[in-house]
Amino acid sequence: MRPLKKQLKLVPVLFSLLLLTGCSYMTDFAVINESDQPVEVRYKIKNYPGSFSPPVTPATIAASQLSTKGNQQWNNLASDRFQLDQDNRTVVVRVMPHQALLIADMHNYGGHEDAWGAKEFPIEQITLRGARGEINLANERARTTFSEVSRALYTLTYK
Repeated sequence: MRPLKKQLKLVPVLFSLLLLTGCSYMTDFAVINESDQPVEVRYKIKNYPGSFSPPVTPATIAASQLSTKGNQQWNNLASDRFQLDQDNRTVVVRVMPHQALLIADMHNYGGHEDAWGAKEFPIEQITLRGARGEINLANERARTTFSEVSRALYTLTYK
């Protein structure tokens, strides 16, 4: 009887752990090229302590394959498919038509009204250049121009 009592004491602890892990999620921030021409995406990373690196390895997926549920099957780009400018803290990627580019992800992003999310969003500036002109977004607009598709996905679309 004694071993059963010990096992029953563990049930509340295990249940609590399940609740904590069940509330955790990742939010992807992706730039989608809906145009028929390649688009240059240039984004500047906020100045954090330590050496410069992108918040995530730039990765792509066909825009039609994006899922609102998260857990995308992103294809990390080889280092010769993007440029890093350490001095200016920028990443430059050429995005092909009808592709989506992952530029950041955040753990438990609470939406555009979330003060923590605003502070922790790693991108300072985004510039999209394509056949139909240039879009330049800085500071808060670099974050809030992304549209919420779901809790797991925010997108910025170049048409």
